Amino acid sequence: MNPASPCIGSCRLDSEDICTGCKRTIDEVIHWRTYTDSQKAAVFTRLQQLANNQRSTNK
Repeated sequence: MNPASPCIGSCRLDSEDICTGCKRTIDEVIHWRTYTDSQKAAVFTRLQQLANNQRSTNK
């Protein structure tokens, strides 16, 4: 399995070096191609948790 990148093509970094498009850290963006499947899965898990938290606070 080779998870696709979570990049949505809207790349900009905020003041904390987080992509405003996909919400990955600059290190995650830079090193994505060298990450193992389990490292990529961990990023996807973190991004899903972040999205869930944002949805629950926007209710």
